[in-house]
Amino acid sequence: MSALYLPAGAGTTLDFLGTTMTIKAGHAQTGDALTLIEQECPPGFATPHHVHQHDDEAFYVLAGTIHVHCGDQAWQAEAGAFVLLPRHLPHAFANRGDHPLRLLQLTWPAGFEHFATDIAGSGPPDATLLTEVATRHGYQIIGPPPA
Repeated sequence: MSALYLPAGAGTTLDFLGTTMTIKAGHAQTGDALTLIEQECPPGFATPHHVHQHDDEAFYVLAGTIHVHCGDQAWQAEAGAFVLLPRHLPHAFANRGDHPLRLLQLTWPAGFEHFATDIAGSGPPDATLLTEVATRHGYQIIGPPPA
């Protein structure tokens, strides 16, 4: 692994389930240690309820408010907040606000970027395709977003 510098706006940008993800670093840049993604989620965006089987996930909120469900807990986290979602715990998040939600997504070990790349650009979210690709990458879709 070598040093890495990316200027603002650099990285691989993907249309991922209606969000814009910019992969800042992944397995190749971090020796499989972590994946760092800058993400913008439009108002109304919500992930399905799901489980990460091989990686932990964290969010640092840059702008907006993220609504998170993890296990039996729920939070509304605003800009400057940090949220940790350990592997094996069912979770989901949403942007219920009127403005885009911007966040940094960190997963470790690296690999989430492969899932994002495989599902990116597939058009409107298709539950069957999402479940199939998620399963291949160690993510289990367990239901719709929590209310």
